[in-house]
Amino acid sequence: MSQKHLVCQGATCQCQFGNAPDKLKVLTQTKAFINEEEPQEKLVATTADIGATFEKNTFGLCQMQPLPGGGYKPCQAMVTQWSGAYENVTYEENNGHPLLEDSKATCPIGGKDCISIINHGQVAEITNRNLHSADPIKMDMINPFMDFATFRNQKEMSKTPKLIDYYITDVEGNRIESDITNYIGDKIIVHIETQDLINDRININMNNKFIDFIYKGEKLEKDTLKNYEITKNHEEIELFIEKEY
Repeated sequence: MSQKHLVCQGATCQCQFGNAPDKLKVLTQTKAFINEEEPQEKLVATTADIGATFEKNTFGLCQMQPLPGGGYKPCQAMVTQWSGAYENVTYEENNGHPLLEDSKATCPIGGKDCISIINHGQVAEITNRNLHSADPIKMDMINPFMDFATFRNQKEMSKTPKLIDYYITDVEGNRIESDITNYIGDKIIVHIETQDLINDRININMNNKFIDFIYKGEKLEKDTLKNYEITKNHEEIELFIEKEY
């Protein structure tokens, strides 16, 4: 599975029964942002963003509502639920899970999963601008496993550094898509794929209130592996999971 982007304010959505796209509006939380290449931020979209949650609240004409004389009624977009969200993360402000680019929404007229996201709305790339920015980089909203808030590049770079992919596997290399608490008593591998970030340091925040993470025999304080140095383009970090006491 390739990297999945989180969805944010302004993501473009399309209903399979409509004839025009609309853009998502985040109305249920004000604290979780995605950092863009441009000097502005976008709110993370979540499963709590239901109801009339689009800019125009219409996908054009609704093919599920034909008119007696021909043609179709205008769509009145309404989301009742989302599927395919990232359920390992929950935002306290709205109790919602962040949406992924392949999440789908249900409409009471069009039915289950009739609304798709055709553009996630964010740029998930570390750039020279934000590497040298004085403000903390909020990459933890792009990657729920990692906290780049203290990340700084101390040298001029001719290439654009990137976080290419991140995922967790078991020791046999199988990707973990289910609740990570199912792996208490086992080892997991955190994979971080980057470009042009060698010798830079990051904090890796696993952020789970139900379990503890052990790295090289030491429990991670606040579930965070601090000041980890990137030494190769594909890092594999072994952690042991135990129940939090």
